[in-house]
Parts: sequence; structure tokens; C-alpha cells
Amino acid sequence: MYLAKVKEIAAHILFLDSSEDIESDTSFEEIGFSSIDFIDFCYEVKAQINPSIEPHDIWPFAKLLVDPQFYKEGSWTEAGKKVVNDILGVEDSVVVDPKSLDQYWTPGFCAQRIETVLNA
Repeated sequence: MYLAKVKEIAAHILFLDSSEDIESDTSFEEIGFSSIDFIDFCYEVKAQINPSIEPHDIWPFAKLLVDPQFYKEGSWTEAGKKVVNDILGVEDSVVVDPKSLDQYWTPGFCAQRIETVLNA
């Protein structure tokens, strides 16, 4: 539902001619997003989609990685594994490496997170 808008915002931030240049399953890192672009992106999501959406709603892993209940000594705790897999929609048997989270930061994931947060 929000994928087209997410891609439109991303294309605008990256000065692309068209949001169609962005694949929904390509990581933002691969399309050239920086941490500053993420800040701009979150601001635009608040402005154009819903003012109640916060950066941790869109990318909850930053918050999880600093909470010892979920992440400790360089890896996810059992509670962390459960939460991460639920957020990503992957099977419990999948072990998500915290260092590879950027591969999941895609327009499709972002649109899904926005929809989840707004429908909660």
C-alpha cells in the first residue's frame, strides 16, 4: 500500500528521475542511501505519510541492538532472535546476522513496516 510512496520519497532524496528506477527488494544501501539520507527519508515519511511514524518504527533494529535483552556480546539473545525474525517475517530456523541487516533495508521492507505500524 505504501510502496509507491516510499519509492517516490527515496527517488526524490536521491535525485533520481523516476521512482521506477528503484526495485522494491534492493537494499537502500545498494541504491546509494547514506545515514543522512535516512534522516531525510524519515522526515519525509512523517511529512508525507503520517506524522506519528518515528525512525525506530521504520528501522527497529537500531533500538534492538542497544538493548541487552535483545542483543548482547555481539549476537542476538533468544528473545532478540524471535523479535528480529518476526519483524523480518523469516522462519524461526533462520539466524539473521546483525552485521547483515542492511540487506533487509529495502523499500519493500520499509513500506511493510509503515503499514504494520499504522495498522497496529
